[in-house]
Amino acid sequence: MCSDTGEYILAMYDIRGKQDYIYKSSKIKEIVGGSYIIRDCFEDCLFPAAEEVSEEEQEREAAYTKKGIFSYRREAGTEEEKAFTPKKFQERLNMGYIGEVIYDGGGNFFVLYKNIEAYRNVNRRFYYNLLEKTYSLRVLTTYIENINFEDYPGDQSKIYARHHKREQQESIISPVNTLPVVQTDYRTSLPLAEYIGSPEEKVSYESKRKYGKYEEIKKAGKEDRQIQGSDLLDEMVTKKGEESLLAVIYIDGNNMGAQVEKCLKGLKSYEACTKKLREFSEDIQKYYITDRISEVDALLAQKEKSQRRFVVYAGDEVTIICNARNAYDLAMGYLTGLAESAPEGENRTSCAGIAVFHSHAPFPEAYRIAEECCESGKKLMKKEGIEHASLIDFHYCQGAFGTSLEQTRKEEGTEENSRPWFVNLGKKKCSGIIQDQYVSCEVVQRMKEVLNNAGRSNIKNLAFSAKKSEADFKSELERIRAHQLDKNKNLDFSLGGLLNDKMQRKLIYDMVIVYDLWFAKKDTKSEEEGEGVK
Repeated sequence: MCSDTGEYILAMYDIRGKQDYIYKSSKIKEIVGGSYIIRDCFEDCLFPAAEEVSEEEQEREAAYTKKGIFSYRREAGTEEEKAFTPKKFQERLNMGYIGEVIYDGGGNFFVLYKNIEAYRNVNRRFYYNLLEKTYSLRVLTTYIENINFEDYPGDQSKIYARHHKREQQESIISPVNTLPVVQTDYRTSLPLAEYIGSPEEKVSYESKRKYGKYEEIKKAGKEDRQIQGSDLLDEMVTKKGEESLLAVIYIDGNNMGAQVEKCLKGLKSYEACTKKLREFSEDIQKYYITDRISEVDALLAQKEKSQRRFVVYAGDEVTIICNARNAYDLAMGYLTGLAESAPEGENRTSCAGIAVFHSHAPFPEAYRIAEECCESGKKLMKKEGIEHASLIDFHYCQGAFGTSLEQTRKEEGTEENSRPWFVNLGKKKCSGIIQDQYVSCEVVQRMKEVLNNAGRSNIKNLAFSAKKSEADFKSELERIRAHQLDKNKNLDFSLGGLLNDKMQRKLIYDMVIVYDLWFAKKDTKSEEEGEGVK
């Protein structure tokens, strides 16, 4: 068995086009099945391929130990036994393994192979399995030679640089093209080839595999929130035929690359770096996923419509479908809990995007809008040089889909708005205005109280005048204040001089869009109808 590190190969596997693969369909089971296929991609396709290669090598040596790739996540034993060291790696090769998973987390999957021949033999089988089990999922792999066990950051930089070049040369051709005489899926243009369900429905190979994966997980009977959620979107609406509004919440962690660099600061060897990276991956799973999802479920348990569906949750990313009335509270609860639970001296933040949509609307489009809302928060952080902050942006999908969030807002005349809103700066809750121009969610809460005192009928007029012109908006504010019957109610729309005329107009319009869903006071019928004003 080789012992020269010059023969070892460090390989990086990168799953490409995850969102496109998952959200080709509007059907929840198919979407969830696609997310599971991605989650189990290496388990179902790479490890079996490596075991076949390992078995063939062992047969040539008259031994029969089907080892494949050693994985610290798959193997039983203590953390010390699973830890990576050059000595243990060599021992595992002597046992019949042909490689070892160095790190699996945050979208990265690194494998150290014993030589280039093993790497190539595994990949030939891996890509065959990938086509067979996923149909169109793309995985790009890159490798480097001449491994230096005393300089993991150096090797990582080399493989990232080479991988970036490979990304630019990547082919995106689909596995098969259709002919005019072939029936095709109207959503994906893939050929219809197999039947599923009762009554039977003809679907593509890819859809069949996604449905199959969903049923496989469901039959396993495991405790899994994606499987346990509502299968039908209509089950989540307030009242079908009257208010069929849902929301998709997309939450994504900030500065994960910088966090990885920070956790490796001062470390050099493979042994030290892999230990730290594996601990970091477990922490991310706990703080961004496990703990937060438990809090979301606890919050939903207090709501009238508690149904929800976790579509994706992995790494630092979560996608939830829920009743539109619960979306703001859920996003706020997640981001607040994330910041408060961060260890001393650390900041954990994410941005959240919310798309409110009708249950019959195409879900992939609603998801895309939610993702763009999330990205608007990240763009603001980058623009202002803010490193640690959690922000919320949202969009009420009232018109046709198909255009970008930026273009939609431009066409609606709402590109100048108060969003995204700041939830916190690191661990600190935001109060007032951020950098003299951005709104915090505390300001939103204060404005909510003022709007509730103004009465619902006046609020609708405010939205109309705010969109019409600045002069009309100021005139409407004066009219509401002049006709106020209860002088004890606070109708200071400037919040004590905190908001200038322009900020008042933008914030009030943004809040009125979703006022009935998130901010309306529902104590009594008279208050909802605007008691206290003429």
